[in-house]
Amino acid sequence: MKSYFPYIIGALVGALLAILLSGLFSLIGTPQLVLFGCLPALGGALLERYAQRRS
Repeated sequence: MKSYFPYIIGALVGALLAILLSGLFSLIGTPQLVLFGCLPALGGALLERYAQRRS
């Protein structure tokens, strides 16, 4: 379970960023769905890769 923490934290950061960008640019519809679909996965993957490189 410990190995999933970087991904989970990255996904949460990605979701928070998606919420902020959605509110900032007043996105609705498809762009909002793409943002909420891609940013959490991308954030989780990037942070997990960064954590693996550091260890």
